[in-house]
Amino acid sequence: MAVVDQTAHTTQQAEATTERLLAVEQAIEAFAEGGFVVVFDAESRENEGDLMVAAEHTDEQALQQLLDHTSGVVCVALPDERAAELRLPQMVTDNTGLHETAFTVSVDLKEGGTTGISVQERARTIRALADPTTAPDDLCRPGHVFPVRAQPGGVLQRDGHTEAAVDLSLLAGLSGVTTMCEVVKPDWSMARYEDLSRLAASRLMPLISVRDLAAYRLARAASRL
Repeated sequence: MAVVDQTAHTTQQAEATTERLLAVEQAIEAFAEGGFVVVFDAESRENEGDLMVAAEHTDEQALQQLLDHTSGVVCVALPDERAAELRLPQMVTDNTGLHETAFTVSVDLKEGGTTGISVQERARTIRALADPTTAPDDLCRPGHVFPVRAQPGGVLQRDGHTEAAVDLSLLAGLSGVTTMCEVVKPDWSMARYEDLSRLAASRLMPLISVRDLAAYRLARAASRL
């Protein structure tokens, strides 16, 4: 009887893993098409979720939708090499943040800019960060968009939202540059898993974890051996 129970438990675990990996695939597909994805991390870490959309697809409407559900502090995750190309130095030399999130100096796009804070201007700045023709001198510093530099190994090196954002974009065949913002509840407190699940269901957005994205990458790498 114990053997039967163990077999059933193992089967259930395998099915659950398959479902989670399938959810990651669906998230990648949605991301490639310009859709939003909600990504949450472990309870033992920040226990928070970020609403993400590809920088290439961040127009005014997309940014406004993101702002409707989040804290309003708009961050843009960048691959390490893209941040280097744009000559975006770290915001501080001594990072004492709890998870050492690698914020760079904030930026605005110079062309067509005024104060840089409007939805229209921030959306243009975000798209410029993903545009390979954008040069360092096209950006003014400081600004109203907050780039964050990802670790080169992605979620396999650091289990953060920044790395998840870049990995999602790259897996979707995009630039790796991703708009992200932390989801909050109507009372402005941080949204937890139950809140994130309701938001994702109500807006038909994929909901995945950083851990499942790492598992997907490992499974994908193993399948190529």
